[in-house]
Amino acid sequence: MIKRESYENIGILLFSLIVAVAGIYSTKFFSVLLPFLACTFFITQKSWQNFKFELPFLAIFFVLFLSMSGLSVLTAINKKVALQSFYSLSITLVFSYIFLASILKVKSAVILRVYKTLIMIGLLLAVLHVFQSIVDIFQVKLLTRDPSLLKSTGSVFGLLGFVACAFMWTKDRKVIAILSFILLGLLIKLTTCQTAFYAFVLASVFFFISYLAPFWITRISMITSFTLLLLSPILYAYIIRPMEIINFGYYSWLLNKSFFYRLFIWEYFSHKFFEKPLLGWGLNSSRYIIEKQGAIIGGLHNVMHPHKSILQAYVELGLFGGILFSSFVAFLFWAVEKYVKDRLSVAVCNATILFGFVLGDMTHNLCRNYYLSLCAIAAGMLILFIKDREGLQHAAIDRLKQAPVPA
Repeated sequence: MIKRESYENIGILLFSLIVAVAGIYSTKFFSVLLPFLACTFFITQKSWQNFKFELPFLAIFFVLFLSMSGLSVLTAINKKVALQSFYSLSITLVFSYIFLASILKVKSAVILRVYKTLIMIGLLLAVLHVFQSIVDIFQVKLLTRDPSLLKSTGSVFGLLGFVACAFMWTKDRKVIAILSFILLGLLIKLTTCQTAFYAFVLASVFFFISYLAPFWITRISMITSFTLLLLSPILYAYIIRPMEIINFGYYSWLLNKSFFYRLFIWEYFSHKFFEKPLLGWGLNSSRYIIEKQGAIIGGLHNVMHPHKSILQAYVELGLFGGILFSSFVAFLFWAVEKYVKDRLSVAVCNATILFGFVLGDMTHNLCRNYYLSLCAIAAGMLILFIKDREGLQHAAIDRLKQAPVPA
């Protein structure tokens, strides 16, 4: 038994080291990690013996999204690139579903191993991130990299950080959990990714208000997110216009140059949506729209995508793609409201969803597989945390029932 536990700990250490190295130096590894984890849980939980559609709503969203993406290949400017994006997107979503459906069946012993692994990954990530940051500052030969390459690490910290700290809190490591949460913010700041840091601050505030009023905050978030996302093309084409913001006296104080430049990008792509509102321009065609029609703003030709996932869904997949994307974000909050009853679990879920959405909507390409894979892995960790909390609550109730009644 001791030897088996030792081998298990060595395996956790090696796996955590691989993931941590990938989180710092090659985040694209998560595109491979997701299928590996999906197959591992599918086999170990023997899901093939009695496979059921445990997540029917998620399956419906995935099928509809892939159907629209497949049809949009026919209208794409570059059909070869669109077809490649469709294949990779299909693989990612299929394995995401298998992974999440298999996660639902894991036992408490597996949750404990995942908890150990998650904490070890966080520790190694922090050490490697600080090491690489110091190397970059002092320009050490052979080890120095472009500091901007660390920006993607902010996604890893933010998506996995809230649930990791919450796990430690429930394991009676409250002081360490609080210190880790503070460290998490500093590490994200160290990545130099401003979007990740702002998303973390916003998600932290959202965590606390969700804890205070879990039902109302989740319900309001569901309605508000759906409404704002649904109206995004109108907002950025005709209401939130960058040239009008310039006339606002405090615009330079409120908005940095990068964010202000994105307003031009969003306005440009919003108008492009209205040129082809029904079918869209085709999957992963955003870059080719600019190359085909030329830049209307200096430097716009360097833009690879709209830097706003909802607009990318509208522009590339058309009206129904935008509606589906808006519905999916609202669905996430609906799922939290319906299935998560514990205050802490609701707060952790809401904070992680908000962080993932802000970063995905502001920074990442809608078809970027490593980020979608990372989001699926984070969702799996949230499910395990919820299951662990439910187990602790049931155990507490059982102890209460077994307690002797005072005479």
